[in-house]
Amino acid sequence: MDMSGYQDISALEKSVANAGTQLYTMTHKLHAVERSLDRTAMEEMDDMEVMELLESMTEVTHEYQNLRKDIQEVQQLQRDVSTSIRYQMSSMQQTFQMLKKRIASSQQRRQRNKTVAQPEEH
Repeated sequence: MDMSGYQDISALEKSVANAGTQLYTMTHKLHAVERSLDRTAMEEMDDMEVMELLESMTEVTHEYQNLRKDIQEVQQLQRDVSTSIRYQMSSMQQTFQMLKKRIASSQQRRQRNKTVAQPEEH
């Protein structure tokens, strides 16, 4: 695999780790919002609590959008890595076939040379 393949895989791993971190953060914030709602009935909430709740929901929405973007990047990197691996496999197969033909033609030449070099018995 060439260096760009390793870089693609490294970028893929970093994106997956980043998406995992964002998912954890988003989950934590959602749980905080749920706990806040469980503790307080909507009619008992004052304006400040409603504003904090709205802010928390906005943050969760923002985190979700970031996570979605990261997942799309991960998917694109996966496609890039797959394409790179397919190309490299194809290249290796072509090289293998070429070497196989060279070996076969080399063996045929040796056989012919052996036949020509041996004197005929009468």
